[in-house]
Amino acid sequence: MDRRIVLAILAAGALVATAGTARADALKITGFTPPSGAAGTTVVISGGGMSRVNAVAFAGVGASFRVDSARQVTATVPDGASTGRITVTRPGSTVTSATDFTITTAPESTPWSSWQHDAQHTGRTGATGPSGSAVTRKWVYKAVNWIKNEPAIGTDGTVYIGDSKFPLCALSGASGTLLWCTDVGGYVAQSSPAIGNPFVKSDAAGTRTVQTIYIGERNNVLWAIDDEGDTVWSYKIALDGDVRASPLIGPPPASRVFMMCGCTTRGVLHAFEPSGALAWVVNLPQVREASPAGILRGATFRLYVITNHGELIAVDDLGARGEIAWSLPLGASSSLSSPSIGPDGTIYVGTEAGLFAVRDDGASAHVVPGWPFATAGNVDTTAAIAGTKLYVSAFRLGTRRLYAIDAAGGPPQQLWSVSGPGTSSTSFAQTPSAVIGGNGLVYAAIGPVVSAFDPASANPAVARWQHTLPADAISLTLGEGVLYVSAKDARLYALGSP
Repeated sequence: MDRRIVLAILAAGALVATAGTARADALKITGFTPPSGAAGTTVVISGGGMSRVNAVAFAGVGASFRVDSARQVTATVPDGASTGRITVTRPGSTVTSATDFTITTAPESTPWSSWQHDAQHTGRTGATGPSGSAVTRKWVYKAVNWIKNEPAIGTDGTVYIGDSKFPLCALSGASGTLLWCTDVGGYVAQSSPAIGNPFVKSDAAGTRTVQTIYIGERNNVLWAIDDEGDTVWSYKIALDGDVRASPLIGPPPASRVFMMCGCTTRGVLHAFEPSGALAWVVNLPQVREASPAGILRGATFRLYVITNHGELIAVDDLGARGEIAWSLPLGASSSLSSPSIGPDGTIYVGTEAGLFAVRDDGASAHVVPGWPFATAGNVDTTAAIAGTKLYVSAFRLGTRRLYAIDAAGGPPQQLWSVSGPGTSSTSFAQTPSAVIGGNGLVYAAIGPVVSAFDPASANPAVARWQHTLPADAISLTLGEGVLYVSAKDARLYALGSP
């Protein structure tokens, strides 16, 4: 055959191969999940040619992201984004999604509906909290016993607490007046109320919509009580132990309720339908005080649980069953520090060795390089999260220290810290986790001293204001213009600007 013909055939074949490779490597978006969410939602974007992606935007607003593979990028919905298309860019090419990503109401603007505000335990709310240079006591409520949990706030401003044997009470957020208490169960300890799953209630008083409040108690019972104080349903676990963990309400449309039994021999994660029907149970190693955190990962709601021995476990809600996705021993025991989840999906959890950051790889997980962040003592609180900034406290030998940490980029960096005399958990009570207001202020308690810190100030370690209670603080909750603090004198304090 003529040499020129052979060369032409080879060249044509090379062109076909090159074109085929180019088509296979073409940047494209084939879908994304979930289809909607608020700022901070983790979105998995599927497609092709994504290995060199260098920018992701939601309706034109740039987003933080990571490249998982040539076929997947995981991005975080940025603050300020509106409903619109998702764009993905790599050198020389930009593609746009076929459908809009729908922005929903930001979790930060909703009431304080559960432990550390939301299912991710961010401790961050859109409520401004007291913003002045000083605070006063707007009201003080005297409880029967220590309020050992973290109060929740309903859509109408009602404050819900667990108190002694009731196990649930409702207070007026405006005045602290007791509205009602139940008297149906045993003593409540660390389990904090979770509010959600409204339903239509009809009786002699008429027809109206009411909310459901879930709370656990020490006879190993989970209670569902409506916002008028009537029992909706309850579930008794046939094992010895307590429900010290705080219930978690999953995303709609299922809106399942997840509860961890701190049984004496193991931890048992339960999933309930809003009706009270048990959907599934997963047995885990022992978990006593920590509460599960959760986030949508693709179309699946994934929960993270930390055991007493420091094993972080991911459990998927698969509808008819729950299934362990992976487990990761951290090599240090953990107590009272429930996991919290950052806007990029990173999981933070405290141990005796410090604060860990863990990246979920789907079927496995790994500790982020440079972590844990070493602390002076046991991290017995849950990390509050504002973007890449974390606020968490640790306890050692009568001293509690609050840390401000920058988690961006490489190894974590301490921004500042403050310390003072304090206590750890006693008598089945919570330890005071920091909370973050919509005004950017960080509210924290060290012993009886409650403080507000401004991370944007020239000297953020100097408190904008401090208020000393008669006894050590147990928990903090933020409302609009109000910081609610339970303390070890069996009182709930509502602190506000003068």
